[in-house]
Amino acid sequence: MKGLTGPVCAMIALLAACATPGAQTQAIYEDENRVVGVQAVHDGHDGLPFSHPAVVGEDDVTRVLRGLYVETRNVSLAGLVGGATQRQPAFSRREIAFFAPLFVKGLGQARSDEMVTFYETAEISDVHELTTSGGMFIQGDALHIVLSNYGVKTEIWQDNEEYRPPVRNRPLEQIAPEPGRLVFRPARFMVQSDEGTVAAFVQGKPWHVAVRFREIRE
Repeated sequence: MKGLTGPVCAMIALLAACATPGAQTQAIYEDENRVVGVQAVHDGHDGLPFSHPAVVGEDDVTRVLRGLYVETRNVSLAGLVGGATQRQPAFSRREIAFFAPLFVKGLGQARSDEMVTFYETAEISDVHELTTSGGMFIQGDALHIVLSNYGVKTEIWQDNEEYRPPVRNRPLEQIAPEPGRLVFRPARFMVQSDEGTVAAFVQGKPWHVAVRFREIRE
C-alpha cells in the first residue's frame, strides 16, 4: 500500500476484515495440519447468546463425535444427485481421541459470543490436500456442530496467504458447496433446527446438527 498513510491503511484493513467471516481470536492448539481455537461471532445463533463458558465432560463430547455421520448421494457426470445414500463417520476414532479434549477445553474458555472452531488438512499428493473445518457451540441443552468443509480436495497452493486468506485461519469459511448433510445416530437425540439458523456467522450453507448431548448414555 505504498503512498497510503497509516490511518488510511488501518481503515482499509478494517473494511477487509468485515467483508469476510471472522478469524480465530484465541488458539487452543495449533500445528502444521490442525488448528483448534475460539472465535468471536456476530449475532449468535438465532440472535441468542451461547451457553458459554460451559463445563462439559470429555466423555460427553466423545459420544457426540462418535455418533456424527456424513450422508451423501452419488453425483452423476451431469451434476445430478441420485442413487443410494452413503453414510460414513464424520470423525475417525483417532480424530475423536485427538479433538475431544481440545473441544472440551475450548468450550470451557469460550464466552457467550464465541464458538469453538477447528481445521484439519492432509496431503494426498504433491499438489493436492483434503481440508475439513467447522465449529461447535452449546446453546441450552444442545451441542451444535457445524461442518463448513468436509474432506474438500484443493490444490495446496490455494491455501497459501500469497493467493488467498488461509482456511486454517478462517475455519467457518466454506470452500465450495457440497451435497449431503450431517446427522447424529441415534436420531432421537437430534434437535430440530431450521436451515439458515447459523447463516449469521457462517458463510454459505454448511452442514449443521444439534444434539441433546447430556441425555446420551452408552
